[in-house]
Amino acid sequence: MDRFIEIESLAWQPVRPDVAQGVFGRTLLDGGTKMVVTRVEPGGSFAPHCDSYGHLFYFLAGSGVVGAGKEETPARPGLVVRVAAGEMHWYRNTGIEDLLLISVNIP
Repeated sequence: MDRFIEIESLAWQPVRPDVAQGVFGRTLLDGGTKMVVTRVEPGGSFAPHCDSYGHLFYFLAGSGVVGAGKEETPARPGLVVRVAAGEMHWYRNTGIEDLLLISVNIP
């Protein structure tokens, strides 16, 4: 992958269509730790699921709801959510604009 990336040059790709609807990503880093700029359309969501790796979600814009384990909270700009490997997690865009976040997958 290039050292310098113009984010607009990366195409939005569907993210995990097996558990997500209306979720698209632009991969910034892949290999070991993965980092993706993620866009969730209004009404789009990631269904509750577990992964064998951890996550860090950093919400940049929009509004929604995010859950990890048995807790949930409003997704809003500036919120960071840490998800442990094997922990149930999900998020949903409840707003009228795109929900934008950086998702980091941590092996």
